[in-house]
Amino acid sequence: MTPRHPSDWLALSLLPGLGPTALNRLLEQHPEPREIAFDLPPELIAARCPRVKAEPIRRARRQLRRRVDTELRRARNAGVSIVTRDSEEFPAELREIPAAPILLYVRGTIVLDRPRIAIVGSRTASRYGRRFTEELGRGLAQRGFQIVSGGARGIDTCAHRGALDAGGSTIAVFGSGLMEPCPPENYALFEEILENGALVSEFPLTCPPSKSTFPQRNRIVSGLSAAVVVVEAAARSGALITASQALEQGREVLAVPGPVTSPVSAGTNRLIQEGAKLVQQIDDIVDELPPPYRQVLPAGGDLPESDRNEPDLEDLTGDERKVLGMLDTVEPVHADDLALAAPFDVARLQVALFGLQLRGAVDLEPGRYYLLRPRREP
Repeated sequence: MTPRHPSDWLALSLLPGLGPTALNRLLEQHPEPREIAFDLPPELIAARCPRVKAEPIRRARRQLRRRVDTELRRARNAGVSIVTRDSEEFPAELREIPAAPILLYVRGTIVLDRPRIAIVGSRTASRYGRRFTEELGRGLAQRGFQIVSGGARGIDTCAHRGALDAGGSTIAVFGSGLMEPCPPENYALFEEILENGALVSEFPLTCPPSKSTFPQRNRIVSGLSAAVVVVEAAARSGALITASQALEQGREVLAVPGPVTSPVSAGTNRLIQEGAKLVQQIDDIVDELPPPYRQVLPAGGDLPESDRNEPDLEDLTGDERKVLGMLDTVEPVHADDLALAAPFDVARLQVALFGLQLRGAVDLEPGRYYLLRPRREP
């Protein structure tokens, strides 16, 4: 594939009224973006793309070259790369999805050869959801996965934070232009992501967020990823849109169960009822992936054997301490017996077990048996 000039793709993306579906339809018949942007009769474009109007395109073309120059200058000044679909830097996974984006605005680095997992969920996450998500992001990053999410409040923020805390890499996909980051309280997080990851958008740099841009953004979150994990989602939630798009793209969809009385778990519990894989631990995710994705190194390369085997027992939660007291280093305990013996509900038990596994303090044996990992002698 011979790359076209980025300005041709940029001009095409700036034409009004043309969403990803319309753009892909036009490119199937007219593969040169410059031809569509500047030469194809507006009436023909409108005839081939329902709901597209000819007159706005005609008016936009009068200043299109100036707008392209302005956008290129803004990108250069902001340290943003415009990565087009025919360039080597464009993620191959996105080329094949329905309504594939024709370009991406990128700050930072998308690691093309690293497997990715998306973690999405409610902006109004519970304490349970926030903690579980941070542990999930941290553990997957330690296994070598790049974490993808939407940079929003709640679950998205915790997913990014977990990956960064592990020294891993993460990608935030914006539902706005990169010069209009949202939410404002995550500015510091976004700058931290740039140190080991990327901020990504398909929208012009100064495009504000809106109700239409976020669903469009979600297909990129799932499209970049081998699987999408939903942690807490209400009955009507943007995370469920991401899950639906993931299924359409042929991605794996998994969900973390929550209390049946919690409104923010209604969507995730329904996903599980409808066939999504239930997630209690990282291996539940990895086992669902194609074989090449299962052989990933810890973030930063191999860990020393001593670090890998020594449990981290600092700053345990109260629930984790209670679960440790129920386990043995010789005789494994079945998950059902733990649920009967635990002084709290199954959801809290799952969180505690998951956290202890990530700390290297507990091993999960075949048949859902848990075994306390012995500590090394000093």
